[in-house]
Amino acid sequence: MEVIHLKAGEKVAKRKDKVSAWYIVQEGTVTLCHEFEETTLGPNSIIGILEQDWFICDYEANSDVTLYVFPCEGVNDLKQFLTAEPKMRKIFLRSALLQRHQMFCAYADMYHKIRQFLTSADHMYEEYIYLCARNKVEAKSSLDVESIVPLEMQHKAENWEINSSNSLIRGKLDAYLKLMETDEDLCIGAIMEASAQMHRIARGIREMSVFLRNNRDALVSEIRNDLFHASLELQSAVKAQGADDGEIKKLIEEQLLCAEHLGIYTEELLETCKKEYASNTEKKSAKEQVCQTDLEYILQYAGYENEKFETMRDLFVSYEKVKDADNKDEEAYRLRKQVGKVFYELYWDCFMQAMEHKKKITPVMEMFFNFAYIDQGYLGEDKTSELYQLSAHLDMCASEHVFTIFSWLQAVYEGKKEPSKNEFDMDYTAYLTDGLRRGEWTKDEIERMKIDQKAKTKYELENMFVSVNRVTYGNITMFSPLLTEKDLFNSLDKMLVTAERLEDAFNTVRKVDYSLFYRPMFPQQTTGDLLKNEMIMKEILPDVILMPNAGTRAMMWQETASVRNDTPARFMVPIFTAVDLQEAILENCGRYRWEMCRKIQGVRWNDLREHSLTSDYYDYLQFYRKNRELSPETKDQIKGALSRAKNNFREVFVKDYQNWIKYEAKGGFRLNRYVRQIMFTYCPFAKLYRADLRGNPMFADSISKFETNNARSHKRLQGLYEKYKREGGEMTPELRENLNFYQM
Repeated sequence: MEVIHLKAGEKVAKRKDKVSAWYIVQEGTVTLCHEFEETTLGPNSIIGILEQDWFICDYEANSDVTLYVFPCEGVNDLKQFLTAEPKMRKIFLRSALLQRHQMFCAYADMYHKIRQFLTSADHMYEEYIYLCARNKVEAKSSLDVESIVPLEMQHKAENWEINSSNSLIRGKLDAYLKLMETDEDLCIGAIMEASAQMHRIARGIREMSVFLRNNRDALVSEIRNDLFHASLELQSAVKAQGADDGEIKKLIEEQLLCAEHLGIYTEELLETCKKEYASNTEKKSAKEQVCQTDLEYILQYAGYENEKFETMRDLFVSYEKVKDADNKDEEAYRLRKQVGKVFYELYWDCFMQAMEHKKKITPVMEMFFNFAYIDQGYLGEDKTSELYQLSAHLDMCASEHVFTIFSWLQAVYEGKKEPSKNEFDMDYTAYLTDGLRRGEWTKDEIERMKIDQKAKTKYELENMFVSVNRVTYGNITMFSPLLTEKDLFNSLDKMLVTAERLEDAFNTVRKVDYSLFYRPMFPQQTTGDLLKNEMIMKEILPDVILMPNAGTRAMMWQETASVRNDTPARFMVPIFTAVDLQEAILENCGRYRWEMCRKIQGVRWNDLREHSLTSDYYDYLQFYRKNRELSPETKDQIKGALSRAKNNFREVFVKDYQNWIKYEAKGGFRLNRYVRQIMFTYCPFAKLYRADLRGNPMFADSISKFETNNARSHKRLQGLYEKYKREGGEMTPELRENLNFYQM
């Protein structure tokens, strides 16, 4: 087994990473991180044993750790390893049973936290209603606490499982281990049974974490539709009457104590709430006091005054009256064009207020920045209320690779991301060069703009944001950048594109086409002379930007972030959509496959002398009429496909790619043998699917040839890396990933 060393704070594995190896903790400790719960794994613990295809938890080194690594994707790999290393049976089984016990304990803690949350919410809400009635103050309606629905667990632990584990760990473990290690199949069965239980329990813990995250705002929140702020308002009303507020104080203090004890709120939020309670005064500026509508509030946030304020307000109010008119209505068309122009001006001014002047981003501004909300009149009361609730849960739309448009622009402004290409396929540098050629800027101005993050962000807004927002909406002629009620023909929670939904959609494709996001490149870390010219395969997951519209189209906007091949692709998706997200992502993964190959091949993308996905496929379509091995029926099908795609070879490929992933991977034949061979050569199925198709005569030869070549590559690399380590080299994560690639 390979040995690796990690420093405290380094990630061993991240949630949603593909499981290609298990890690045995030799020295130090690793923290298994759930959202509101953590478990410490010590020596002999096995990281990956509770996972399946993808890691469902984060694992972080709690101290300097030493780990043994061995490739393992399931029971077959485990059996092979334990057959070769029988002395490891007892160690693996003991670790599996102890970790299972830890997971049961973590599950029990989370379950207790859920019960405490629900019991406290019910009790404190009843007390609030009672105190309102007693003091003759109208209770605040439509509080979030009223809509809490008790959690129905999909993945739960049974009492008998927990009791069985407790008895085993407390007194019968040694005897059980002695029995199990005598038989390999018994031992492996017990390990995999514990693994399956742990996986289910980990998913149950995640269920409970999501429940708490989605419902915690009912007690305490920033959006002020919670029980705590309702109680503050009650206290103010009672004080205004000159009555005693002692019991209300007790209720508020109980709420704060409960919130602190639950451990599901940030320290910043709790501190803010304590200060609010201490002062119990709502301090508003004069401007905020005169605000009548959300539209006026947004305009004031942007810093507009006097004539500009009035002009902008009148325009948006006028458009509200005709927003649903069809495209033939001249007034509606004129206003739609005007609004489309000024919206981005307003967005930029508000964005700069938030960035440069550090203005607080209130719930209304969250709605504006992330959903293009402008006023209740555009959405109606019910949809506005739904959107308001969603604005408190925007973390659902964020991950390492998923951004709302606001968080994306913020990342560009802070220099964490480079601007995207514009609709003419020019990146920021090319755009500046083109401006120099046209005489728009001098060389000195261009040099300044290259490092000016504000200029980069404005370019991103005026180019990518404007173009992509229109295209992802799906109906260009009726497009308006403002979110309206007619666009939201389903409940918002069903239409909302979350990071988890996106990750699941991508992972569904990656599970079949395992090499989808892998690219050949030179190692970024120093590897010495022996490997300096040795290419590696590295997986680079795409960035997804959620556009603030209710649209029907997703896009693969660019295959890399710059001219460099080691930067992520960019996919653009509406933040609200009613179309099948899985289908949209699959379609654009096909486009990514094509465009990435074109980029890597350069000008020779269609040159058959250099075999590649695009050159082989181009040759197949270009000369299909002369191919004597294709039947007349097949040729007619190709002709029809080209006609439907308007002779766009890429789009024909995309349809074939969709059939490859959806049907061919499961043994359903939709492609001719030429396309099937091209697909298997450049988009091979993962190990699990190859195993199922190995006996199929349509795939048998291709699979055999592929796996022989893969094994040869793996053996060569293994020998090369062993020589590299003997010469004092260290196996970097990149090299380990490259070696694992040939075992997928």
